[in-house]
Amino acid sequence: MRQSGGLHRYGHVVLVVETSAGTDLSFAWEVLPEQIPGMFKDAVYRGVQRSFEPDAHFAGYSPDGLLVRVVAGSFHQTDSNEGSFEMASMQAFAKAVTTLA
Repeated sequence: MRQSGGLHRYGHVVLVVETSAGTDLSFAWEVLPEQIPGMFKDAVYRGVQRSFEPDAHFAGYSPDGLLVRVVAGSFHQTDSNEGSFEMASMQAFAKAVTTLA
């Protein structure tokens, strides 16, 4: 999902959400630095984590037992920042979680 809309507002994140045997929310970073530089990794994780309020369920799911795979994305040299990637990952998570059975 892209978060765009002016100067310093570009982040593009594609997520796949799967159930996992674990008991916590876990992540797999599967993108190359040319797609999403590592400096935005924490912002992507933070965006997914912010999708859950304490003790809340997103689309009927608790964050526990979910694996979030970051599989693609893109950035802009001057228009990308952490806030853009945080927002883009929240939007991508909302879209990806609808594919869970």
